[in-house]
Amino acid sequence: MKKLLILVMAMFFVLSLATFVRAEEKILFSFEKDAQGWEIPDWALEQEDHVGKSIGVAKDVAKDGKSSLKVMADFPGKIWTSVVVEAFEYFDWTPYKAISVDVYIPKEAPVGLKAKLVLTVGESWKWTEMARSISLVPGEWITITANIVPGSEDWKKTVVDDEFKKDVRKVAVRIESNKKPVYNGPIYIDNFKLVK
Repeated sequence: MKKLLILVMAMFFVLSLATFVRAEEKILFSFEKDAQGWEIPDWALEQEDHVGKSIGVAKDVAKDGKSSLKVMADFPGKIWTSVVVEAFEYFDWTPYKAISVDVYIPKEAPVGLKAKLVLTVGESWKWTEMARSISLVPGEWITITANIVPGSEDWKKTVVDDEFKKDVRKVAVRIESNKKPVYNGPIYIDNFKLVK
């Protein structure tokens, strides 16, 4: 009886902790109904080294829920190319410590694609990308996370402070192929969220 009571208490603790952690996150984009304003920017459609072809909602693949954002890409290999998808909206992320997004490529996709988050911030609309790219793994959801606390070194050539977090104007995900691999197919994005 004592073991059963301890087991029940342990399960209650785990469930309480999971609820607490969930409450500390805010999902900005889940793509359950539509693309929520995400698009391939016009400037990227006009450049040869940007190879995103189309964007929409996929009902067949999702990290959570029933759908995700699906981007069709055509990476030719031999040169650096990328796919950029973004959403324009004014954000104040002052209370948050990090942002994250989940990215998936099918198990048939080649190894070698990488992803990173990009923000456009402030009145000068400064393009601010992560200092490092994260390798994608075919057949697995990979979470891309970047710290936004003051002094964070997760952003290239940028001083992160409260002003940085207070005036975010665009959010973007960039997937890159650095001369290889060649890949023509879908990339899935889900759960763009903030973490306290």
